[in-house]
Amino acid sequence: MSIPAAGVSEVPAAREVTRELLRLHARILLRMPVFQLLLIGGFAWFLLPHVAGSDFAVWAAFALCAELLRAAAAGFALSRLPAQSAGKLRGIHVAFVVLDGLAGLSIGLVAVLFLPRAPLLAQMLLETVLFAIAAAGACVALSSRYIVAAYSSTVLLCAGASWARLHPSQAEVVTTLTFVYWVFLLGIARDAEQLLVRSIAIRRERDAAYRDLQSKNDELERLNEQLRLLMAERSRMLAATSHDLRQPLQALSLYSAVLAARPGPQALDKVGRNIEYIVQSVGDLLDNLIDLARLSTGSYALQMQAFRLDSLVHRSCEAFAQGIAAKGLQLHCRIGEPILLHGDPTAVSRVLRNLLDNALKYTREGSITVTLERRDALALMSVEDTGAGIDARQQARIFDEFYRIESGDSAQAGGVGLGLSIVKRLCEALQAELHVCSTPGQGSCFCVSWPRACVVSDAGHAHAGDAAAPRPDGKLRIYAVDDDPVVVSSLTQLLQLWGYEVRTAADADGVEALFGQWGAPQLLVSDLDLGAGLDGLALAAELRARHGEFPLLLVCGDLSDTVQERARAHGAALLRKPVSAFRLRRQIERMLWSQPR
Repeated sequence: MSIPAAGVSEVPAAREVTRELLRLHARILLRMPVFQLLLIGGFAWFLLPHVAGSDFAVWAAFALCAELLRAAAAGFALSRLPAQSAGKLRGIHVAFVVLDGLAGLSIGLVAVLFLPRAPLLAQMLLETVLFAIAAAGACVALSSRYIVAAYSSTVLLCAGASWARLHPSQAEVVTTLTFVYWVFLLGIARDAEQLLVRSIAIRRERDAAYRDLQSKNDELERLNEQLRLLMAERSRMLAATSHDLRQPLQALSLYSAVLAARPGPQALDKVGRNIEYIVQSVGDLLDNLIDLARLSTGSYALQMQAFRLDSLVHRSCEAFAQGIAAKGLQLHCRIGEPILLHGDPTAVSRVLRNLLDNALKYTREGSITVTLERRDALALMSVEDTGAGIDARQQARIFDEFYRIESGDSAQAGGVGLGLSIVKRLCEALQAELHVCSTPGQGSCFCVSWPRACVVSDAGHAHAGDAAAPRPDGKLRIYAVDDDPVVVSSLTQLLQLWGYEVRTAADADGVEALFGQWGAPQLLVSDLDLGAGLDGLALAAELRARHGEFPLLLVCGDLSDTVQERARAHGAALLRKPVSAFRLRRQIERMLWSQPR
């Protein structure tokens, strides 16, 4: 890399090379006056016997002043180099070239002034010293061949021209050798310049590597801290989840003992309602855990479509009405005009259900109000309660994972603090705005603004099942397929209690026999994993190919996006295990009533 005397590259690496070159050169120049005094003393030792003392004194003063001027410029430059821009560095570099040329001229003048007066032996010694000084200039200039050229050219020009003038017969040889020597010195300076460039490049690479290593180390420490906090949160979550799973299992165990004791009709009805609530709570807990895992890994796939938001809100309120009434609370569902929303109905339903569940947990008395209205292209859905409320300090954390509100109801609230975290993440995925307004002791209001909403102008936009049809007369035939005999037995008894004609099978041959004897059912309820590599969806596809279309309700524990996409592709409804009796009945009635009569 070359550094022109007239300028310095604006490239940061070139600017750094120039700054380093000038710094090193300036530090050496600070010591040069001492060397200059020694050199003047040496010249005086063998020249004063042959030249006038006054002439020598004038030259010595000039040479010393030139060297002092260089040293002063070097001191001035060192104090300002770190903060200099490229333009300032260019000026300092040019000043050094000029001053070095002047210093070389002051040394070279000793040959012009005194070489003719000295004897031959003194002439030879003087020329040798001057040629050596020219070489020493390359060391003083370090890595700038322009400074070397300015200094050595003036020294060698004066020395070579003076010798050639005194010895004309050697003029050609001396001129040639002097030029070759000068070129040689420039080559050395160029090599030194390239060495400096490489050394600075290595230093820059080292510094960059160190910074990169430090940055990665800081990032690793940050990730380790996040991992430590995450593991602590996961441990707390597992402990809380274990507690929340063991509690309902313990209650189910006790209720099974109650049922075995053959209680009366009133106690049996109460036990049944409690078991239904327990199954629903366990299902909600598992759903929240799975949704959180999918949202955290980015694998939650939204299924965007147009659907009736008012119908979805109405169904969700109906689903919670029994639990809210059982706690002695009032439920107000205020739905304005019919609203068609473009979004993921499953995700929207999950948001509303989690908000209702949160309100139910933290409200001891009073009411829960669900409101739906439209403002321009926004659908405003709010859930307001008269619960304990949330203070300002806790409002900043209620959407964090595994965070539970510390209130008077926390002991009875249950849960592991996942509901609101899932609400926030789903709203972000659906590009909806979530706001909370709460006053301690008076209650809370969560409001969600859904985009892409419009008024329903055509009843045809409503999806099947948005409005209930009259229940058909007569028993409807349902086939239940599952390889677990306990599941088949319990499902059969429940469906028969609801007034359906039920046929069961445990494998492909069994269900094929049902189709052969009784024909296609009004509804096929099947598990996904039927054992022995049998797939409920694949089995249904084969049966439809041979016996025609029929509704399919798939009940499974596999909640991956792949299963949901396959179920949707087969036109099948999908319920997650464990399924509460209320949800199962609601889904079955929706599918049967929507069939054409």
